[in-house]
Amino acid sequence: MACGRYRFLMNTMDKKKSYRWILVLLLGSFMLSSCGVFRDAPRRHRMSAEETRVYSQRLGMPLTGRENATLVREVSSWMGVPFRLGGSTRSGADCSGFIWAVYREVYNESLPRTTEEMADETRRIRRRNLREGDLVFFRMQRRKLSHAGIYLGNGYFAHATTSRGVMVNSLDEPYYRRRFARGGRVR
Repeated sequence: MACGRYRFLMNTMDKKKSYRWILVLLLGSFMLSSCGVFRDAPRRHRMSAEETRVYSQRLGMPLTGRENATLVREVSSWMGVPFRLGGSTRSGADCSGFIWAVYREVYNESLPRTTEEMADETRRIRRRNLREGDLVFFRMQRRKLSHAGIYLGNGYFAHATTSRGVMVNSLDEPYYRRRFARGGRVR
């Protein structure tokens, strides 16, 4: 009889140790994996009503105040920067240079430097599934993805145009609607 009790106690102790180890491993893996998710995430604080009004006017799009304030401010600071092929600074930028610089500043991520390479580094997203910060790609020349922008929400995106520099447009404008190829989410 004593032998049976001993086995019962040992089995329950082993189970308790097993459960503890499983719990420790699960908690440890959760903590390690969650660090990577939040490490480079931009701060998402709300904009005041006055900021929302000012940035809405500056960007030429409706804002609710719930947008990513860091992204809105950064894009706003680029408005009107002239187009410069191969450029990625506020003295001049092309579409991929603008995206490259904004992503580095807002998301602390280094993207490839050309539109096609950026498209290769993203996961395809349908237009209806676009989220703030996703990339939008266009076919300005027949088959080739030759233009890109950063999706801001509500159907609007920021990009560098050859004629007017960095600006915000709607995906619903006929010109961009016809040329829209796909969205892309940075992996």
